[in-house]
Formats: sequence, structure tokens, C-alpha cells
Amino acid sequence: MKRFLLTLAILAQTAALFAQYPPRRDDHFWRKQVINRIDLTEKANFPLIQREGLFYTDHSQFTEKEGLIMALFNGLKQGKFLAYHPDSLNRPLSYDQIKTRAMELSGENTGAAGGGDETFDEGGGGDEFTDFDGGDTGGDDFGDFGGDEGGDDLGDGGKPAASGNKNGSSIDFDTAPFENVIEFIEDRIFDKTRSDMVYDIQYIRIEWIDPGETLPEKSLCVFKYSDIMETLANTQWKNRFNDAEYRSLKEVFELRMFNAWVLEVSSDRVNTLQEADFRRQQLVEFEHNLWSY
Repeated sequence: MKRFLLTLAILAQTAALFAQYPPRRDDHFWRKQVINRIDLTEKANFPLIQREGLFYTDHSQFTEKEGLIMALFNGLKQGKFLAYHPDSLNRPLSYDQIKTRAMELSGENTGAAGGGDETFDEGGGGDEFTDFDGGDTGGDDFGDFGGDEGGDDLGDGGKPAASGNKNGSSIDFDTAPFENVIEFIEDRIFDKTRSDMVYDIQYIRIEWIDPGETLPEKSLCVFKYSDIMETLANTQWKNRFNDAEYRSLKEVFELRMFNAWVLEVSSDRVNTLQEADFRRQQLVEFEHNLWSY
């Protein structure tokens, strides 16, 4: 009996391992490219960028403890991977080039934030998504545990405070305007062999949000998900309610422990929040109505 249970456990682990990889292209029964938007100021998403406190420095499980954006910038600066220009994935960008673009977008180089040739505008349609503060997906899912003692996580008006550069970070430009919104591009594939839907993330795109809320948002750069997987596996996702239950950001993306809005489905742009929610629900219902055997 023990041998049988051990065999089942090994088979389950093997199946889970292979389930992480996208299926062969010949096994794609159905596929859609979806662009998703994550508002990092939402309560459900703030752990993606939350930094570890001063008195937790003895934890050695994770090498990156300053959140997703800082981990990507640190990895780029250390030469672990390259970033790419949002206008062309054939144009790699180094850390110094990203720093220059970031400073231009932030207005440290006068006039650059106005949208020259080097910046990328998504059509100015992102304001409605930027202003949205999460609606019903906020505190109801997490409860009111902790009361006002959680003030370190939240700024004025109940929103998480912008983290900026802390803890002696080696990043030498202001990261706060880039810690509000990210977008990720994925292929949603129905694997006809496993009869299962696979979420194959391709890219993560970092967006610049004007602190003055007057200029349209711009894309800073794009990272290939396959390049940053190792860094995400070594980056801590902060659990606000249980210090014994931290996860890596790689697990968080694979388990989809965040709230995201659909921006685009197969190049079909979404224009309103209502339409975004409709398209999200449409994809969910399509997945649930697919056959299983």
C-alpha cells in the first residue's frame, strides 16, 4: 500500500512539473493572446511590490526582498537578462539605457515626458484603468484583519503607499512612478492532449504613471518571462497575514495570486472597465464549457 501511494505521489509531482510547460504547438486546439493589466496599488496586488521589513533580514530563502519591480531592475543591472524596447522586441536595452528612459519619463530631462519618439503610447486609453482602485476585489477578500496596525502597508486614503527606493537599494533612479502598473502578455492555450487550459506568460511590461496624473502613461520596457523566471523564483512575495507562508513571485504568477484586468484579446482592444470584465468572464466561461474526458 505504501509503495502504491508513493507511486501516486511521484506521478502527481511529475504531472504538475510537466503542466508548467506549454504544450507542443501541434497540441494547441485553441489559443488566444491576452494582455492583462495589474494595478499594483490594489490591496490584493500590493504584496507584489512590498518590501521586507528591517527585522527580517535574517531570512535567506530569497535573495530579492524588495518586490517585483526592484527585482527586475536589480537583475538587469547585474546583467542577468536584458530588457527590450516596448516598440520592438528586437531592440534590447541595457540598464543604463533603461535609466536614461526612466529619467526622461520622470521629467528629469526637461520635455522628455511629453512623448517623444523614444516613448510608447498605448493610445491614451489607459486612464480609466489607472483611476480604478480595485472595486469589490479589495478588502472584502482579505477581511479587516489587523485593523489600523497595517499602516506601514497603506498610505493616505487606504491605498498602499508608493515605496520608492529604500533599504540602500543599488538602483540609482526613482522607481516609484514604475511601481503602480504592470502589464503581462500571455497565450491562453487549450491543450487537446491534457484537455486543459494552459496560461503561458510571454512578456511583462513596466508602465510609467505620471505622479501628477496629467500626462498619459507610457511603457518603459518589456522583459521576456522566460529570461526572468529564475529571478522571480528568488524574489519574495510578502504575505501580510502570515510570516510563515511566504512564496516566490514565480509561484504567484503560476498560481495567479493577483487581480488583473483584460486589456486586449487577440489584438481586440478593450475600452472600458465593463467591457474588460465581460471579456474576462467570457474567457472563464469558454474554459469551463470546453469538454473534458
